[in-house]
Amino acid sequence: MVEKRMAQSKSCEGCSQAHECSKVYEQLGGSEGPPVTRIALVAFLLPILVFVVALAGSGWLLRGTIAKPYQTPLAAVLALATAAGVMLLVRVVTRRRRRN
Repeated sequence: MVEKRMAQSKSCEGCSQAHECSKVYEQLGGSEGPPVTRIALVAFLLPILVFVVALAGSGWLLRGTIAKPYQTPLAAVLALATAAGVMLLVRVVTRRRRRN
């Protein structure tokens, strides 16, 4: 019978648990847990997407109303406030869902 063994590093030499490491990693890899894809998308991509869309929208809305040197900084502040508001709203909604 052929047995696969993990390549042992120098830190594993002389360790009495060295042969058990592969079993632990195998158990960790096979564990069933909740999917985190949706959580990761909401946590990382949604704020960036909201900020970019709000920045473009704010820049377009401010084009004819504000002096040119102030358009971009004001649009950035509005976009940041919008992104923070959306993330606060998402947080409130997810907390309410967890309670129910």
